Formats: sequence, C-alpha cells, structure tokens
Amino acid sequence: MIVPTVADRIAQTVVKLLIEPILDPIFHENSYGYRPGRSAKQAVAVTRKRCWQSDWVVEFDIKAAFDQIDHGLLEKAVRAHIKDDWILLYIGRWLRAPFETVQGARLTRDRGTPQGGVISPILMNLFMHYAFDCWMQRTYAHCPFARYADDAVVHCRSEAQAQEVMTAIACRLAECGLTMHPEKSKIVYCKDSNRTQAYANVTFTFLGFTFRPRSALSRQGRRFTSFLPGVSGVALKRMRQTVKRWRLSQQTPGTLAELARQCNPTVREWWNYYGAFYPTALRNLWNYMDTGSSAGRGASTKHCSATNEAVSSGLARPRTLTPVCSSTGA
Repeated sequence: MIVPTVADRIAQTVVKLLIEPILDPIFHENSYGYRPGRSAKQAVAVTRKRCWQSDWVVEFDIKAAFDQIDHGLLEKAVRAHIKDDWILLYIGRWLRAPFETVQGARLTRDRGTPQGGVISPILMNLFMHYAFDCWMQRTYAHCPFARYADDAVVHCRSEAQAQEVMTAIACRLAECGLTMHPEKSKIVYCKDSNRTQAYANVTFTFLGFTFRPRSALSRQGRRFTSFLPGVSGVALKRMRQTVKRWRLSQQTPGTLAELARQCNPTVREWWNYYGAFYPTALRNLWNYMDTGSSAGRGASTKHCSATNEAVSSGLARPRTLTPVCSSTGA
C-alpha cells in the first residue's frame, strides 16, 4: 500500500493547481468526476434524462482502475499538454515510487497512480480522456455517455447496438491495459409504461443511485411507471449503519435539540445528495431514525405520523424529516 507523505501531498497539491487550468478545458463535457464545477448529481441528472430518450444502457466499471493505469501511456498524455520539465519529473517520480508490503519488501511499480494521492484523480481523468472519452466520440458519437472517474454509463437505441458497444468498450479498455469489471458491467433495458418488453436486467446503479422502473405522477395527476433514479440499497444500508452507531435510543439524557446538533450535518448531506432524486426512497431511513429516537423518549404516535407525512410528501426540510433533526419535531 502507498500512502503519500505530508510533503508529497503538499507538492502534489501545488502541481494539481498548476496543471488543472491547462487540462480541465480539454476534458470531455460528459466527464464529471473530480472536476471544478462538475458533480455526481449532474451526472445522475443527465443520465436520468437520457434514460427517458434511449431504451438501452451499457453500465460498466473498470476493475482496479487507479491501480492499473499504464505509466507509459499516461506520461505520453501528460507530455502532450504539460511542458514544464520539473512537473514532468515529479509526476514520473510519484508514479514510480516503490511501495512496501506488509512483510517489509519494497516493490517497484510500472502501473497505477499514487493511492490516496491528490494528483491521482486528475491523472485518471487525463488517461480516461484518451482511453475512453475521445475514443467514444470518434467511434460511437451517436451514443451519449456519462463518466465519473472509472464508472460510466452509455446510452444505446437497441439491444444489438448495446451488445456491440459493450464488446467494443471491453476491447478498447484492454488495449489501454484496463479491464472491464465482469460483475459490475451489464446491459440494461430502461423499462417504463411505454417500454414494456420483458428483459432480465431492468435496473442499474450509478453513483449511489439505483435506476429502475418506479411509480410516478404525471402533471395531470395520473399514476404511471417511469425509469428513475433513487437512493440505492447499498447507500441506504450504509446510512442505517451510521445511524445505528449513533445509538439514538440510548441517548436519553440528551434533548432533541442536542441530538439535532449532533446528527443534522450528516443528515443534511444525505438529504442534499440522495434527496435530489426520488426522495420518497429515503422514507425507510427517516422511519428508522424516528424509531430510534422515539424509543428512548416515548414520542407520541401522532408526532411520528406527522413527520412521516412530511417525508412522504418529499417537501420536508432536513430538520423536519425526523424528530432527531428538530427540537420540536415539527
């Protein structure tokens, strides 16, 4: 394992600040990871829109991407844009810095970026810009995509096209020394009220959101099935584990206001991200928090029902989603 020293982290930050204004403008508009002014929520939003427009999705993940980047190809890309000899020298040193095994042996490296390094994300984006983004623009310009670091989705018009694109992507990644993750890559049919064919895969997870057929309400007030993102089961499990560690039911000496100060920063982050799409998918989490906080306080059924009603509407503020988040529970 490679852990950059404090001096390395400072030096990498300096280099990142110098090369980012040069490299970021060349990156593809559909690259969203670790870029100023870009976010995971933007990637999810554009993916949701494109799922409505295209029937098929190729979802893929690169196996151990940060550890498998070819140094020769990466440095070639860096030299094409960065001309400062000292920056090139330092990037080369960081890439080839030996790592120490648990047995104490020092091993040299010819692949991968510094683990936990400040410079690694922008180097990954540069490598994937040429390995995938530019290649997609040349080869499948009619198939829009969204990529966040080593995780990406590609939209296709037909199953046959999706199969062709997935095979081509796997071959392209192999040419660049990367491997498509066999368990995290698949072809998905975007099933909804207008696309009703039966296929095995009608769901995929991207950036913590599971895209699948979900109940929706039209502007005319009619229920229909749409293909929408909502918080994934894995993300919900992780949040529940965090709430469990808070041990809300055992904090009986504290007031609700004190618990709110403790929990609100984290709850607000969850709401701001996962509540941006299909917020009712978070209902079970809020109910779980209600149960934990009321168990030690004997909160009234009426109070919890009012809170759950607010959650169900999808309009509640983070502080009103659960009794924990407000001193009044309003």
